Parts: sequence; C-alpha cells; structure tokens
Amino acid sequence: MNQSSLSMETCFLGQHLPGWQLRLNGRCLARGCSAYQAWEVWESDRLGRLYALDGRAMASEADAFLCHEPLVHMPGLAHAGPRRALVLGGGDGASARELLRYPGMEEVVIAELDAAVIDLTREYLPSLHQGALDDPRVSVKLGDAAVTLEQLAVADERFDLLVYDLTDPDTSAASLFRREAFAAGKALLRADGALCMQLGLPLGQPAQIRALLASLREVFTLVTPFFTPVPLYGGLWAMACAADHVAPGGMPTDLLAARIAALNGPPLQALDAASYPALLALPPWLAGLTNG
Repeated sequence: MNQSSLSMETCFLGQHLPGWQLRLNGRCLARGCSAYQAWEVWESDRLGRLYALDGRAMASEADAFLCHEPLVHMPGLAHAGPRRALVLGGGDGASARELLRYPGMEEVVIAELDAAVIDLTREYLPSLHQGALDDPRVSVKLGDAAVTLEQLAVADERFDLLVYDLTDPDTSAASLFRREAFAAGKALLRADGALCMQLGLPLGQPAQIRALLASLREVFTLVTPFFTPVPLYGGLWAMACAADHVAPGGMPTDLLAARIAALNGPPLQALDAASYPALLALPPWLAGLTNG
C-alpha cells in the first residue's frame, strides 16, 4: 500500500451518477493502482474511513450498515433459513459479515475480481468485515465473477442467496448486469433461493433502474424493489430482491421479529420488525419508477 500525505485535504469523490460528487474534508491515507483499477482510502470528517475505486466511493465506516444490512437481510429474512451464499464482488467483506449472522450459514463464497480490495480492507477498514474475511466458512475466488459463475455451474453448486455487491453497471462489471448473467445466477440458486442487488439512484438513474428491473423480470417470477438511504451514494438508493418463491413482505410481524432476534452478533441498525416492511413502501413517484 502506498502511503500518501496525511495533511488535511478536500476530497471530491465521483458518485455513482456521473457529474455528482461527494465533498469530504479529511486525509488520504493511501492510494494506488492495481491491475484493474485505481483505489484510495480516506479518513473523512463526516463518514470516518472510506474507500473509493476509480474515484467512486464504495463504502464508509459510518453508513456501510445502511447499504449492506438491507442488501443481505431483505432476502435473507424472507428465506426460511439460508445455508450457502454467493457474493459477486464484496471483497471488503461487509456482505459476508451480514451473511454470517444467520445461525445456519455454512458457507459464503466471495467472487472478487481484485485482491487489492481485500488487502486495503484488511489494512485500513477492518470494521467493514469485522473478522468475516478470516472466518473458516468464508472462501474467496479471485478473478472475473462471470468466470466464477461458469465454474460453479460446471461444478453443479447451489446457493440459497446470491448477493450482487459489485461496482456499477457502467464499469468492468457491466456484463454481470445483463439478462444472461441473471439467468446464470438463477441457475445456481436452489428452488427457494433469492438474488439481491443494488439498482442505483432513483432521482439520478431512473433509466438504469427501469432497465435492470425489466431484465430481472424476464428471468425471475417475483421481483421486489425496495429503498434505503445511503449518504455515501448520494441519497435514496434502490435495491431489488429477485426470486421465484421468496419475496420480502407479507411475513407476520412475530415471525419477522423472531428471525431478526435469531441473528448472530449485535442488533441490526438499519432494520427491525417495523422498518423492514417500511423499506418496501412505494410512494407514487417510486411506484411509477418501478412498476413493470
């Protein structure tokens, strides 16, 4: 890791919407370039430590829970008991950390392109994975996640949850956001399995969100969009759960509360039995965006 100046600086990180930037005051702790992308680690004034890839903010200490808890637990809690999970991307370990909360979780496979993401997380942002990267139930497959999908299919592997924790659709991960990749992911899911992914900013990327939902609906019977605020990403953030037999919503409150109470580790911060269904609520402007 290349150390950089520790003097106070102003950081303008490009957001997931081109032309939008996040202004932070802080110190750049390290930066460098891997074979795949440029990376930076910052100690910011408002969000604590964070990292960026190719100038786009990926995760921060302060609000990572607002992204990763809904991403994992909206489908995970709707499932009767996930035992195996596959994460596409997710080299920072934050999604794996949440998946390991499930008492029956036996294995989490992380398909990460870039070893540099794992290295910078270990050195500068251990709070993101909180030991998940060292858990014996977690394995990492380095390389193109599309190739990993093919290899897992050849091996006839099956998973309960498939978590898309990738960079944006306009990056090197673009092929994984196509209908064909969703179909390949579905083929790795058990009958009651579910895929969950991030869609983008409703106010800034409506066309992208509509296109991703349309592609998911070509592959899955049940596609459920939901929304959570993620300050690092620029505001309200869209996600979706896709499955044939599992959908967030409709669970009795007592069952939902019992499943949340059974999770390992400290209490969730972004979700409880009351806020879980609230993330599914669609005011008219969001309903218009997400209706098929």
